[in-house]
Amino acid sequence: MDGYDTGKAGESPGQNGRNQYKVSTSGQPDDNNPTEPKASPNTDDNHGRLRQIQKDKGKIRMKKQFRLLESKPVENSYRKMAVDEAVLLAVAEGRSIPTLRFYKWNKPAVAIGYFQSISEEVNTDKCEEDDVEIFRRMTGGGAVYKDPEGELNYSIIAPENHPKIPRDIKRSYKEINKCVINGLKEIGINAEHSGLNDITINGQKISGAAQTRKKGSVMQHGTILLDFNPDKMIKYLKIAPEKSEDKVTSNMKDRVTTLKKQKPNLDMNTLKEALKKGTKEQLNCQFTKEGLSEWEKQKSDELYREKYSTEEWNNKRE
Repeated sequence: MDGYDTGKAGESPGQNGRNQYKVSTSGQPDDNNPTEPKASPNTDDNHGRLRQIQKDKGKIRMKKQFRLLESKPVENSYRKMAVDEAVLLAVAEGRSIPTLRFYKWNKPAVAIGYFQSISEEVNTDKCEEDDVEIFRRMTGGGAVYKDPEGELNYSIIAPENHPKIPRDIKRSYKEINKCVINGLKEIGINAEHSGLNDITINGQKISGAAQTRKKGSVMQHGTILLDFNPDKMIKYLKIAPEKSEDKVTSNMKDRVTTLKKQKPNLDMNTLKEALKKGTKEQLNCQFTKEGLSEWEKQKSDELYREKYSTEEWNNKRE
C-alpha cells in the first residue's frame, strides 16, 4: 500500500444493485426525479486526486527503478567526467531514472579534486613523458592515480529525496557505501565503512568515494581496487619533501588491500553482478539496462567541450 486514501467509490443508484433510472416523457433528464443520474459535484476533484495519486506513484516507481549504465573504456578522462555530470543533471531534471554506472580507464590518468592545484599535487613532467592524462573532478578529495588494470569505478546517481539516501552527507556516504559492502559480501568478502567515505577490510582500504549534489540530486562516485601499484602512484603524484619514497610505499602497502589479494580468481563480470545485487538490496531497486539518452549524449558533449577538456577548468586553481 502507498498510504493514499482515494475515497469511496460512487454508490450504485437504486437498491440491491438494480438500476431504477427513469426517463422523462420529453426525452430529457427529469430534474424532479431523485433517481435520475446526475454528475457528481466532486467529479473533477476526484479526477484531480486520482491524477495526483498516479503521479506520486510514478515518482515512487522511478525511485525504485534504476538504470544500469556501462560506459565504454575508450572514453578519455574528460569525457567520463562529462558523462557523470550529464547524468546527474538528467536525474535532477526528471529526464532519467536513478542510475548505477560502471566504468574503467583504458590508459593511465591522474585525477585531482575540485579544490586542488595540479602544480601542487602532480608531477606534470612525468605525466607528460608517459602520456598520462590529468583531469579535475567535480567532487572534492585528494589526487589519485587511475590505473587501467587496477580498479573498477562506479557512480550512483539519484534524487536527494530517495527514501534510502539520507540528506546528511556523512550518513549518506555510509548508506551508499553499503551498496559496495553488500556486493563484496556476495563474493565472500567482509568489508566495513570507515571514516567519512572509505571501505576497509581488516583495517585496510579497498575503496574510496566522493560526492556532489546539484539541483536536488546526489552523485557518489568511487573506486574499488582490483590491484595496486604504489610505485606508479608515487611517480605521478607529489609527496611531501620530508617523506622518503620507500617509507611512503611501505605505508601504502600496509594501509591498502585489493581484490586480487582477497579473491585472486575473481573476474570482472562476477564483481559487477555482485555490486548490482548489493545495490539492489541496499536501495530496494530493480535494474533496467539502458544507454545514455539523446539529451545526455548532447549534454555530455557540451560539458566535454566547454568544461572538462578545457585548460580553464583543469588549471582553475593555479
